Amino acid sequence: MEFVKLVGPFAIFFIMFSLGLKLNFINFFELLKNPKNLICGLICQLIFLPLIGLIIVSFYPMPNELKVGILLLLLLPSATISNYAARLVDGSISLSIAITTICSLMSIITIPIGLSVLFELIMHEPIKNFEIKNISFKIFIIITIPTILGILTNKYFNIFKKRFVLLFDKISMVLFLLIILVAVYQERMNLGGYFQYVGIVAPIILFFVLFVSIIFTKFFIDGIDSQRTVTVECLLQNGAMGFIVSAQVFSEISYVTPIALYALLQYFVLAFYVANIKIVK
Repeated sequence: MEFVKLVGPFAIFFIMFSLGLKLNFINFFELLKNPKNLICGLICQLIFLPLIGLIIVSFYPMPNELKVGILLLLLLPSATISNYAARLVDGSISLSIAITTICSLMSIITIPIGLSVLFELIMHEPIKNFEIKNISFKIFIIITIPTILGILTNKYFNIFKKRFVLLFDKISMVLFLLIILVAVYQERMNLGGYFQYVGIVAPIILFFVLFVSIIFTKFFIDGIDSQRTVTVECLLQNGAMGFIVSAQVFSEISYVTPIALYALLQYFVLAFYVANIKIVK
């Protein structure tokens, strides 16, 4: 995981800056005029995902370290690549960007506190050498600051944004996939031993997430485009960020392994969802 520890923070900084560049305040304020869809999307992302994960891993027999790794991933904001996935399903791009950005800004609170609580629920003891303030500060540096810088750059240096946002988007996507693929390659020898657990529970969680998000959005979110957007946001977790956060908190590789497998499997479930939408059309 040395690659993730050394290169990861710089890559995430760039990715989050690029995300902030895409937040248009005009579109954001339009969402706030009728905030129902945005609020429901945040409820799905911030509450339903960790709850679904906690319920399933509580009943499924697997090492506690793997349970904590999966729950950590479900606490993260959605991946920036979800904005592209929203386009694939003819979703609301502005809603997708808003949910990802808000969850990213809130991660300074949601990740350390949520991880601390869920760890104690699973392990029945606090995380060793875990200081919420310290983890929050690290998250603030590599996630919150670049996101805010991107938002401010978009607002006050619009010419810069127009010239570079597409380029930065492409670089961000490459960096995101690179972190995941390199991390998976480096830990390939460890993945097999845990696949018997995570290879079963991760798809179960993903399809429950898909099912719950489809049902919830159908009844509580207006517009088919927004419904599809929230479903995509729930499906795609920021695996690259998961590697980096877990590397800052845990020394054991077992915590990272489920993140690697889940981060790969989520794209197969997304492909299943997208294919079904195309067939229905």
